[in-house]
This record gives sequence, C-alpha cells and structure tokens, in this order.
Amino acid sequence: MNEELQNQFMALDVYNQQVDKLKEELSNIDMMIMELIRSIESMESMKVSKEILLPLGAGAFVKAEAQNPEKIILSVGVDVLLEKDVDEVIVDFQKSVKELEETKELVNTQIQKTNQEIVKLRSELEKRAAAIEQRNAQMRPKTN
Repeated sequence: MNEELQNQFMALDVYNQQVDKLKEELSNIDMMIMELIRSIESMESMKVSKEILLPLGAGAFVKAEAQNPEKIILSVGVDVLLEKDVDEVIVDFQKSVKELEETKELVNTQIQKTNQEIVKLRSELEKRAAAIEQRNAQMRPKTN
C-alpha cells in the first residue's frame, strides 16, 4: 500500500474519531440543557408551592419546605455561593439553555461537515481499491 493511501486511511480514522468526540459533546450539551430545564421547572413550581424534593443522593429524596423560595443560592465557584432572586436565576438559566442550543447547532453542523468529508474520502478509497483490484486482475496469469 503506498504512502498516500495510508495517509487517506489515517485521515478517515481521524475524521471518525472527531465525529465520535463531537457526538459525545452533543450528549454532554443535552445533559446540561436537561439539567437547566429541570432547575427552571423546579424554581417555577416553588412559586406555587414551597414544597420541594431535596436530593439526598443515590436517587433518594426527602420532602422539604423552602423557607425563602424567592431567593436562590447558586454555586459560582469553589466554595463561593451567591444569592439571587428566583426570577433572575430563571432568566439566566433560560439564556444558558439558548446558548447551549446554539452551541448544539454548531456542533451538529461540524458533524455534518466531517461526515461529508468521510463520505468523500471513502468514495476516493473505494475507487482506488477498485483500480488496484483491476490492475491486479490484469497482472494475474491467465489459465487455460
């Protein structure tokens, strides 16, 4: 196999790895969006009822009552907490969802472009393989 053909196979492998990483990134973005949406829904429901489910870990919850549901305490860094108005946090989270959706679109576009390159490269490799096969068939001794 010549060097150019090897390079094309390596490029194909790199493109496939890129698509896998981009799909993983999409999955992470989806999880962040879902978490933000759940948080928004929880904050909205606290406006109606102070009762909340407090996570204890490992899928266990306890019913609790929010003492001050108008204020939300956010973790903004290592051991740094910030108190904000619930409506302000909802708006911030909605903006974050929108930004993540836009990022998701960019990642999807990159996946499409990379997949187009993969299709193009595979087509070239198939043509080369067919040409090599034809050349090999012509070089084989004919038997009577």
